[in-house]
Amino acid sequence: MTLVDFGRMESGKIKISPKIGAPLGLVDGSEVFSSMFNYEANGKGTFEIVLSPFGPENYREISYVTFHIRDEPGALAQAAQFLKVRNIDILNSETVSSIPNVVMVWEMLVDLSFFGDSLSLKSEFDDAKRARDQAMSMVDCMLVENSDLATRYTRGATTDNEKVKTKALRKTEKKASIINDGTFEMPLAYINFLGKDSGPVMFIAEPDSWILSVVFLNDDVSLVRMKFDIPDRPGAVFEIMKTLGSLSINVITGNTNVLVYYEKMKCEVVADIRASGKDSKTIEETLRKSIESLGPAFALEGFAPIKV
Repeated sequence: MTLVDFGRMESGKIKISPKIGAPLGLVDGSEVFSSMFNYEANGKGTFEIVLSPFGPENYREISYVTFHIRDEPGALAQAAQFLKVRNIDILNSETVSSIPNVVMVWEMLVDLSFFGDSLSLKSEFDDAKRARDQAMSMVDCMLVENSDLATRYTRGATTDNEKVKTKALRKTEKKASIINDGTFEMPLAYINFLGKDSGPVMFIAEPDSWILSVVFLNDDVSLVRMKFDIPDRPGAVFEIMKTLGSLSINVITGNTNVLVYYEKMKCEVVADIRASGKDSKTIEETLRKSIESLGPAFALEGFAPIKV
């Protein structure tokens, strides 16, 4: 699940909240590697910094591994032993008893640098299961997937979009920084590329990839969090987005959730209202009337400016 937050860079320092940093391992005392990109399309552009506890060179042999094991004492040890004897390092991981007393799922990032590749790992696991190896009696199956993290780290966020020009300004900051007091201190080279040392930012955390994207917003951005009640039917989301667009409100991030199937949904967005040329109170009043005109199942349930 992607996590989104907003904040500021002040004097070249970016404060990372626990909500964003903890799931990625970006906490006090942790190393953080970084790279920087510039994106341009239709005469507009912005900068992004990609942060991760793993340097891009480390991603070459990192894979996702998922074990399905019995929910019994010693089962986790069997899975860990299978990796240990092959000199495979378990990095970040999470385990949960998905069906108590029956099965557990252990998801992890592993470093295959001292073993080989993911195909060889899967082959050795399958061989062990076919041979009914008792050392694996409580491990039911293993899924292996190559991580594509290096692509994100070295080529940016828009590799599939030919309309966006992506430039790696600094492919990687070879020397890791240390998170101190929840703060990432920008390398001087990054500040020089930006041409400033302060401004609003948006955080986009990708816990599954252990990547934090820090995107720089316009200095005069005016952010508002809006919550809507909408019917669960085709076209409902379109009506909300159409209304926001007609008021020159630009959606930055959003999500929808079904509450009652075929009846009710929640829609929440964070949007920039500066292009409307109106203050937040006027926008709220106008938007509320526009949403109510869509029908009794539509309502503006929340409207709160975000200070950055």
